[in-house]
Amino acid sequence: MTSFREMRFDDLFKINSLLFDSLTEVYSLTFFVKHLLEFPGLSRIAEAPGPNDGRRMGYIFGQYLAKQNKEPHGHVAALTVSPEYRRLGLATALMEYFFMVSDHKGASFVNLFMRASNIAAYQLYTAMGYAHRQTYLDYYPDHLEPENAYEMRKYIPRPMEVQ
Repeated sequence: MTSFREMRFDDLFKINSLLFDSLTEVYSLTFFVKHLLEFPGLSRIAEAPGPNDGRRMGYIFGQYLAKQNKEPHGHVAALTVSPEYRRLGLATALMEYFFMVSDHKGASFVNLFMRASNIAAYQLYTAMGYAHRQTYLDYYPDHLEPENAYEMRKYIPRPMEVQ
């Protein structure tokens, strides 16, 4: 059975197979290390069962942002699932975990940015209740042609207070 656990520093040296995929944003080791230090408990990794025991199947790096004058919210900084493990519900499980953690921390919503061309991701997020909030032009400049990003957002329902 697939296991999910908190990301550890030593995992950063074992996720290369997940990083070199056309749908995955590549970040520096510094980004990941800083992320694990600044947002402990908000990153998870999925590991394969059986003969592939311990093989990294996917991960999520989340942030909790609660700055002055902004609504506190969870932000998915990075999410990826290895191509051979896609369409098994791993991304959904990782996203649901992060949504739950964000809810417990008091977030008003969870958001993420995604490539406008990633139709599969768009379908996944909309099926999970995320809505396209805004388009950022030329957000991803690293390709021959810059690509737009969609900000996707899902609000966390809160009970109304009775006066």
